[in-house]
Amino acid sequence: MLHLGHVDRGGRGLKPVQQTQSGMAEGIGIQRKHVPRAVRKLVERGYIKLVLQRVDGHRQRLRVHVLTPSGIEEVNRLRTEHARNLIDTSMGRERALDVIDGGRLHLVQSSVPQATKPDPTPDLDVNTVQRAARLLGCSEEDLTVLLDEPHHARMDDSATLEGAEAVFLACLHTALNDAIITEDEEAILSRLKGELGPLDDALMSHVVTLLHDMMK
Repeated sequence: MLHLGHVDRGGRGLKPVQQTQSGMAEGIGIQRKHVPRAVRKLVERGYIKLVLQRVDGHRQRLRVHVLTPSGIEEVNRLRTEHARNLIDTSMGRERALDVIDGGRLHLVQSSVPQATKPDPTPDLDVNTVQRAARLLGCSEEDLTVLLDEPHHARMDDSATLEGAEAVFLACLHTALNDAIITEDEEAILSRLKGELGPLDDALMSHVVTLLHDMMK
């Protein structure tokens, strides 16, 4: 969250590449697989909204994480609270905010052994479509049609999700990313889907972008 506050303090999506999940993982020095669950918590608290943006050099739209007004307030509170905090890095003792703002969290010294290489990514191919179709309550054939490039290109170019829709997408991403759907996750998604009713074009745009991203 402090990373988003540093790269886009006004919550306008000014640095979209750094505000994707890959950009956030790189910016704070963690593996990408750990990002969806953390994002879900921030979305549930109303601190982040999800925006699809077209960015030069990228064929597909990027799913950008943007601070909401309450998220900006929380970032300001955290920066004030931790303004004088010091942490140990490989460069010595430094201000925590300087390390965060400099994208140097990977230099923080920890007693936890660091992995020498990233964990293998779960097999995300046709099984991802099967799980997504099950959670969305549609057939695999219908979902495959939506994933076709011509259909995907016609979908809402400026789709923004907040509230229950953003929570639904964050929960869906967590479930698909883990490759295991827990009873709790399925219950939450079922409840949210019941509250939302038929999924609108903006949410489906995000779902399609998410699935394309996971199956790269």
